Amino acid sequence: MDEDEEYTETAWTYIALCGEPTLYEGLRFAKDLIIANVTLRLIIQFVPLPHNVRHSLSLVIGSFLLYHNIGPPFIWTVGLTTGAYVFMIFVSFITKKWRGLLMCISVIGFLLLCELYVLNPKMWQQIRGIQMIAAMKIISVAIELDRDLFKRMLNPVEFGGYILCPANCILGPWISFHNYNQYLEVKFLSKRWIKIIVVNLFLSMVFLVLSNCIVPWYIDDEMPKWLIAYRDAQAFRMSHYFVSSLSIVSMISAGFGLTNDCHSEVHVTKPFFIELPRSLVQVVIYWNMPMHQWLKNYVFKTCQPYGQFTAIFITYTVSSLLHGLNFQFSAVLLSIGTFSYVEYNLRYKVASTLEVCCLANPCNKQCDHKYKKNSMLAIFTNTIFSIITIIHLAYLGVMFEASFSVQESGYSYFHTISKWENLNYFSHGLAAFLYVIYLLM
Repeated sequence: MDEDEEYTETAWTYIALCGEPTLYEGLRFAKDLIIANVTLRLIIQFVPLPHNVRHSLSLVIGSFLLYHNIGPPFIWTVGLTTGAYVFMIFVSFITKKWRGLLMCISVIGFLLLCELYVLNPKMWQQIRGIQMIAAMKIISVAIELDRDLFKRMLNPVEFGGYILCPANCILGPWISFHNYNQYLEVKFLSKRWIKIIVVNLFLSMVFLVLSNCIVPWYIDDEMPKWLIAYRDAQAFRMSHYFVSSLSIVSMISAGFGLTNDCHSEVHVTKPFFIELPRSLVQVVIYWNMPMHQWLKNYVFKTCQPYGQFTAIFITYTVSSLLHGLNFQFSAVLLSIGTFSYVEYNLRYKVASTLEVCCLANPCNKQCDHKYKKNSMLAIFTNTIFSIITIIHLAYLGVMFEASFSVQESGYSYFHTISKWENLNYFSHGLAAFLYVIYLLM
């Protein structure tokens, strides 16, 4: 057996040894989501239930699913839901205008207190994502109450069923109460429903194996540090695609996000636009589309009357705080905001100066630029910006390493700084350099 054959056999052995337990754990987790949500869908489909009973069913099944997956810590999500509802009722007696702001401050404050003083790091990492989804739902209800989008205040089972809905209480994605309520009314039965579940389940398992087994293997630790950074960042991105695909499985299993002809309307992320990015602006949009929509509708638009800069700053601040009082997330989100701002404005100036289609977002077909998107100048310019974006993604994602011990306890200030120091703070320096070019143009 020559060296190439031996290497190939070793590679396949490694992937098999890693892939089998990885798939087992992934499918075991997916099984719980599918069983809970298919149960909800089949009961809604075949049993005529009153309005409040449907919401009660969502509340009960969601609570059991949470308890089955995270155990006793699920009480913190139930407590957040109960406390938020009581406080929202209290605030509604006092004012009809500031419920969104007051709920946002109180809910985020509760999450930060839990992280700092109540829960140990291991437990917080276990429930952080669940608490974030619940917080987003609570805040969106409060802001929609301020905007008079409800005919009346939600009753307790409507509110609880929405927050603890099994379709998205664990992995997300966020959906509005109006969409949740609408999906509870939809009835359908089609082979295409099963096909959509199977396809997304298959994709989620592919991303999981890529994240845990293949991506960490194809670039070893002896390679140059930027390749290692790209490897670690890509493994993290693959794990995000796994969660996003599995969240679609969870939603579709409950019949949420489907039209009557069973075409899926659920979109969480678009890996192609992230792995081969046009711009960092598009990466921000396509990384988590429901959360981007939530931040845009409930934070950015709410703060827009106070100025564009204020709205952008508060949007990134709220996004950071929802992820927890964590230097790593704050540093990454602030850096993304800064890099995106520099890129957006630089590309606008380059497009205006050279009359070329190279904006952060693709031009319309009837744009006024002299050099259209298929011209050599446009292709060259957009390729340069795409390479810069890929560098930024490697730089920003490098600290989200797959080490279980680090993930379990959270990422520290020194962990983040050491990762960026190893890369000589290259992306921050590059962003500063591009900003100077922007000012000189």
